[in-house]
Amino acid sequence: MKKQLTRIASWMLLATMGQVGVFAQNIRIDMNQTYPEKTISLQKVADVKYIPLETTDEVLFNGIVTNLSAEGIAGFNKKEGDILVFDGTGKAIASFNHTGQGPNEYNKIYHLDVDWKQKEVYVQDNFRQKIRIYGLDGRHLRTIDLQETMQQGDLYSFSDTHLIYYAQPKSKPVTPYEPVTLLSKKDASKVTLPFTKTDDNLVKATGGPFGDMKMSAKNVNLLCKKGDEVYVNEVTADVIYRVESNHALTPVVERTPSYQDASGQDFFLMLTGANARYYFFKRQQALLEFQGNAATDTKSTYVAYDRKEKQLLNPTFTNEDYPSQDIPMSKLLQCAGSANRCYLQLEAFKLKEALAEGKLKGTLKSIAEKLDEEDNPVLMVVEFKK
Repeated sequence: MKKQLTRIASWMLLATMGQVGVFAQNIRIDMNQTYPEKTISLQKVADVKYIPLETTDEVLFNGIVTNLSAEGIAGFNKKEGDILVFDGTGKAIASFNHTGQGPNEYNKIYHLDVDWKQKEVYVQDNFRQKIRIYGLDGRHLRTIDLQETMQQGDLYSFSDTHLIYYAQPKSKPVTPYEPVTLLSKKDASKVTLPFTKTDDNLVKATGGPFGDMKMSAKNVNLLCKKGDEVYVNEVTADVIYRVESNHALTPVVERTPSYQDASGQDFFLMLTGANARYYFFKRQQALLEFQGNAATDTKSTYVAYDRKEKQLLNPTFTNEDYPSQDIPMSKLLQCAGSANRCYLQLEAFKLKEALAEGKLKGTLKSIAEKLDEEDNPVLMVVEFKK
């Protein structure tokens, strides 16, 4: 019955939009099919540039980039709890850390996003069910007490006026509820969007030392912001939706067979990137097998949809400035920020090694010549063309 509800909820949503079976890109992915491999030079399909992140005694970055915009770059060091802010050229603006038990501090950073126009940093403090809001200089501005738990990593600045997050279920097994929530930045009022969750998103593992078990899928963002667009990436549903500025949900891709069918339950479909040229997806293995004491993922694969050529493929990218380094699609990351921008984080010491071995060319070679091995990383920014 619960499986039927999930399918019915998805198609009821489409019906209310007058778009049953009609998708913005007409994309359907067969989860049981493999797609052709193709090697693509990034310089042929994108503009590539490099942003060295400035290194100072106070600004040492070894973490996660969560916003990459023309206006600036933001991220955090997960272990230490440092928040780091750079301008669009990589020049350090601020580094601050408010880890602690105080009223204006966070226990742990689960995610953060930035509103460059409002000059505000939004920190997901899931342990206390709060959103901490700081200025770009680290000053505490205010705190929003949600009184509910957000899905880890699923908090974003949606517009000038609202945040958006994905609420975690309050019961196990999941009782149908609407998890996608808009939150006013001004008064913390909430509006839920018309998307119903009816099932959990747990990976199943068989043959373990304590029998069969379920575990959270790693790096599954059920709500994700790619550039300036937000997507509902519910892995147990059959459709991935884009959240429009008027709060409508537009279907972007449909998977087949349905996850609710026995033949469709081997994989989840996860959106990992969206830009002017490609949609990037991961086929996440949903049923793992134990080898000894460890559950292993041996079948997950990646697939891209080429929006220009209108075809599905499994691409590997190359960089003409670093010809010996192949870039699997899985390594080309995308976070919130400016549209069409993906990035690859290049560690300084690895660039120095490649330079010594004569593997670098062009602009990247010139940048590497000026680096110290202990400098902050260089961001290779890839802006895809239509």
